[in-house]
Parts: sequence; C-alpha cells; structure tokens
Amino acid sequence: MSSLRGVLLLGLSVVSVSLAAVQPGFNYGSDKVRGVNLGGWLVIEPWITPSLFDNTGDSRIIDEYTFGKYQDHAKAYRTLKTHWDSWITEADFRKIAAAGLNHVRLPIGYWAFDVSGGEPFVQGQLPYLDKAVSWARKYGIKVIIDLHGASVGHITCNLL
Repeated sequence: MSSLRGVLLLGLSVVSVSLAAVQPGFNYGSDKVRGVNLGGWLVIEPWITPSLFDNTGDSRIIDEYTFGKYQDHAKAYRTLKTHWDSWITEADFRKIAAAGLNHVRLPIGYWAFDVSGGEPFVQGQLPYLDKAVSWARKYGIKVIIDLHGASVGHITCNLL
C-alpha cells in the first residue's frame, strides 16, 4: 500500500506541476463536452482487445496482470509494444478533432508508473501517454486521464 501512496503522490506532484503550466482553454460552464474513450490502448482488457488474450493460447491470461504473469516478459512486452504503436496513433487524434470532438478519456494503469511487490505488470506505456498529450495539444483536444486499478478506485484528472 505504501508503494501505491508513493505512486499517487508522485502522480499528483506531476499533475500539480503540469496544471500550473496548463490553461484549460475550455469553458466547462457553457461549452459542450464531446468526447471519446481511448480504452484498450494503455490498459488492455479482453472485451476491448480480445485478440491480445486469445493469441497467447493460455486460458489463464484474462487481464493485464495475468498477461504479464503467465508468459515470458520479453514476449509480453513485444506484444504490448506492437499494440501501443498501432492501436491509437496521431491520425486518430486528427480524425477525432475533424469529427468535432473536443475531449478524449485516456485510461492508464497505475503500473505504468510503478511496479512493486512482485507484480508482473509490463511497463512501457508512459511514452505513449506523452505522445497522446502532445497530439491532443496539437489538435486542440482536452485529455482526461483515468488512473486505472488503484486500490483506492479510479482517479481521474483533466490535464489539458
């Protein structure tokens, strides 16, 4: 639990520094939020990305925890890197903006920031979070980051 507190404090520190430099640029009191969820990219789930799980050939692999636990770490990383490189791209952000949407919800697991206590999670998501924020800024889209899997529940932060 102390590791989770550290992650949350680190995350909140980063958020507070980021928020100091970010101007919302969106009138939440009167402008309509139009958005889309980018689930299945930085947090994999079998109902969104079933092929990632089916292709392992191991029926014990049912979530991101078991994805890292029951297969070779290097193989799991290669599979996830290929997925992260292709599931959402800058072209998607361009299309989202062109469709008139102004927000994206971006789930990311706490394990992207910290893996401890023998947790088998595979890391590598943070560069993609950075890309998403850059692409969103480029196309005038606000990002709502949803921290998944924290034992205190999901934590949502609107960064842009």
